[in-house]
Amino acid sequence: MTSERRVRQVKLAAPSRALVQRGAVLLEDALRTASLPDAPGGRVLVIRELALGTIHADRSPAALSLVVEQRVRELARLAVHATSPSAATAQAVYFRDELEPFVALATRLARGLPLDAWFWRLAVPGLHPGTPRDDGLRRALAGALRTRPGPAAAVMLVSELEALGALAPLLGALRWQDGPALVRAWWGHLPPRPEPRLHLDDAGSAEQVSEVLRSTLSHWTRSWGADDARAVWLAAVALCARVPSQVAAPGLPSRAWRVLAALQASPAAPLTEPRKPPARASPGPEVPAVSPSTSVAQGNASPSPLSREALSDAPASGTERRPLDAAIPASSMGTTASSTPRLTERASPTDNDGTSDASGTPEQDTSPRHVTDEALPTAAGGLLFLVPMLNALGLVEFLADHPSLADLGIPQRFLRYVAERLGVPSTDPLLRVLPEAPAGPLPVPSAFTFPLRFQTGVGARAPFRLVREPTGRSVAFDARTRVPLAATPRGGTLPPPFDSLLAAILEQPLPWDDATLLLRGALLAVGRVTRRRAHMGLRALVLRPGRVVATRTHLDLVFAASQVDIRIRRAGLDINPGWVPWLARVIQYHYQSDETGA
Repeated sequence: MTSERRVRQVKLAAPSRALVQRGAVLLEDALRTASLPDAPGGRVLVIRELALGTIHADRSPAALSLVVEQRVRELARLAVHATSPSAATAQAVYFRDELEPFVALATRLARGLPLDAWFWRLAVPGLHPGTPRDDGLRRALAGALRTRPGPAAAVMLVSELEALGALAPLLGALRWQDGPALVRAWWGHLPPRPEPRLHLDDAGSAEQVSEVLRSTLSHWTRSWGADDARAVWLAAVALCARVPSQVAAPGLPSRAWRVLAALQASPAAPLTEPRKPPARASPGPEVPAVSPSTSVAQGNASPSPLSREALSDAPASGTERRPLDAAIPASSMGTTASSTPRLTERASPTDNDGTSDASGTPEQDTSPRHVTDEALPTAAGGLLFLVPMLNALGLVEFLADHPSLADLGIPQRFLRYVAERLGVPSTDPLLRVLPEAPAGPLPVPSAFTFPLRFQTGVGARAPFRLVREPTGRSVAFDARTRVPLAATPRGGTLPPPFDSLLAAILEQPLPWDDATLLLRGALLAVGRVTRRRAHMGLRALVLRPGRVVATRTHLDLVFAASQVDIRIRRAGLDINPGWVPWLARVIQYHYQSDETGA
């Protein structure tokens, strides 16, 4: 996959204008065709100066692209993390993923730390040294929403700022006009307040939010008002903080409204002060600014420039801000796709520990749980090949039709169930970085019906078989009575076409509960599809060595070039799925030479 790249400024010097134009054409073609593959984990590389030396007019763009590739790789090997003490003078810095620039930006602004290092204006377009704090914080949130994870990135940003005690400045920077823009960026519209329910139906809804975020949500809900769109957005963020994959749950807006109603109905209590950012330590000696003496081209990893109405044109602090609509393009509202160009390349994790900012103040590492600092070996590298297969079998449709099962993390449970059945140890790095499902078993009963795409994918055709247990539970199977297609509890009615089947009455109940039936049906389905499309068994597909790289936003599998399997490629199972809402990660596969792969 060709990496995205953006060049901010090009400087060419030549005796004549014709030679300058010729050099510009050669350089443009070379930058477009240079092979700069995406680094595993979505690492973002910001280059200060890319000196290419003398460009000969009689050389081809292909020859110049080789020079670009060599120079970029040299800089990538020398790149330091953006929080390193040497970042201000380095020729290249990197961020672990596309969200980290905005997390780091918001953290520094909340702590009152300077943003005069050269790479900030490249990593966050429109940011200038004199940008007011509130405008910069709102720009950080808008930038997070423009990444591929979209609303999930905003959830991660809020969660990490809360963990660092730096969330209050961001929420205080939001104006009432920002609320509609935030909810439109998530759901495409302002969700209406749901119909009132019985008190028992709403009981415990606020308990779905962690204690820390519940206190924060309570404080800002009383400050903004429970009908404020900002409060609805923050309630949805708080509900997804533990399981970011719930950002795509269809019932999330209603749940957010009910959490606000539960907080509003709770006994009045004194407003709790939100957590404040740590006090800024006295800065060390000022680091002199280094003039960017460019030679030929400067490359950066910044997102695409915002619109003319972006926050850079917002008034200074203390005056009315313009809403986040100005910072979020209309094309990105209601979607999770990203238009964020970046220059990515694998960089060494040099100076990544014990870092501090340019002022000498120690900066806390913002990397969350389930993040790897390096590629870790896994014995189940093919487990994520099931992701495109599950999408093809209608998993997204299934989760939309069964919101209660989606909230219980069925996809994550299924991937772990497959690994367990194949003997993958629970300590395998891939299982450790997978998003965790909510603790506890599935409730009984858990009625389900697999979608039509699932039935077609597994080759389930009429006549279907329907069995009824002594307990009254009804289960529909395929014609061979192997793959369960639907189950309903006692007294329930199955949907068409199963409702018209003549049931066979069993003397003894089946040896599986609803949860096991569901997981067993999905396991048999992916096994059938694997044999039919890839002409191999599920064990051969899943149990293949690889290396896993996990960041906040990405989950990448790196395989040795010798691991390329034409059967998997023909079946399309190693095509990058991209953003996967039910895992809340960008999934990518990489094949590298054996010495850098598995």
